Amino acid sequence: MKSISKLLVILFVLGLVSCRDTKKEEEETRQAVAQIEAIESEIDQAAESLDESTKKLEVAIEALDSIN
Repeated sequence: MKSISKLLVILFVLGLVSCRDTKKEEEETRQAVAQIEAIESEIDQAAESLDESTKKLEVAIEALDSIN
């Protein structure tokens, strides 16, 4: 009976420790995902800006071509 009680206590303690590690890992994962989403947002903004600049340059090139 003593050994079963000790085993249950050990399993309980291991369960608590593993839950703490899981919570810590989940928080780190959330932070990493937030950073990735922020970077993706910046990339999207840069791509949109580049597209706008490209369109303006195409219009300018067409205007120059029509002069000749």
